[in-house]
Amino acid sequence: MQAIPVKKGEAMKSCHTIAAVILVAALYLGLAMGQSQTSRGENAAPWYRAAFAQMQDPSITPQQTKALSLILNGTISYDDSEFKQLVEKNHPALETLFRGASLSNCDWGLDYRRGENVPVDYVQKALALGRINVLYTLHMLIAGDKDSAVRALISGLRFSQNVANGGSIFAALSAKTLITEHIKAATLHFAQLSSSQQTALQSAVKQLGANSVDWQSAVKRDLESLQPRFSRDPRCSESLNRITSSYIATLVDYSMLPHLQQTIAKAPKSVSDVIPNPKRLLEQKQELAYLVEELSHMSAARVR
Repeated sequence: MQAIPVKKGEAMKSCHTIAAVILVAALYLGLAMGQSQTSRGENAAPWYRAAFAQMQDPSITPQQTKALSLILNGTISYDDSEFKQLVEKNHPALETLFRGASLSNCDWGLDYRRGENVPVDYVQKALALGRINVLYTLHMLIAGDKDSAVRALISGLRFSQNVANGGSIFAALSAKTLITEHIKAATLHFAQLSSSQQTALQSAVKQLGANSVDWQSAVKRDLESLQPRFSRDPRCSESLNRITSSYIATLVDYSMLPHLQQTIAKAPKSVSDVIPNPKRLLEQKQELAYLVEELSHMSAARVR
């Protein structure tokens, strides 16, 4: 069979393209292999706590938080001069976060026998580090290092989901916030990515799934932690039990919201006053599910 002649420039271009695809595939294969180490029983939480300890100037000011929100909504452009120093000095902490995110298991070791006194300081630190990771992603995109940006997004999504593990409603809402911010960053710059990078992001988002945060467990933990407060009042205790059951059921079947609202309204004021607004929580749950679905469809459309 006679060989088809190929110009030298075309051959080089083809080789470079193949090499680039192999490099990107190897990068994400390594991350995926790291995420399959469940059998070793490794726990991501100590790595995350180590990352918190490594953070430098971890406080994101209200102005910076507002700026990040405007950036992710596409209202203003990312200004690397404002955030470059922050993200670069926190690169070691982010590398530690990435190592933790490569593990499938995350147990924060929370002891709910303490009732309402379970510490939540790790959630506040997670919010700060997660937002620094979003800024790092934008910083790497500006620098033209899309592989590192996508790696940070994938690790950040996993980390964000882990923030809610075994935690309270506050932890679940914080996880939702971080997942949302990472997804918005990915969506905003999706068109800039190669097909292999888009596919890697699609896979990471699919792993999150529509129920990326376990809202039912978070509500159950929070409401059950209130029981000691009403242990000497059978009427309040029973009312809290009814609300807890109805609340968990409503998170699965939204049509039960009116019944839950009535149950809360009929409860003693000391009970109803401490119940999180179910309508707002459902809105948060629906918004997250929509964003996850939107990026999944965007990815599928781009790579076809």
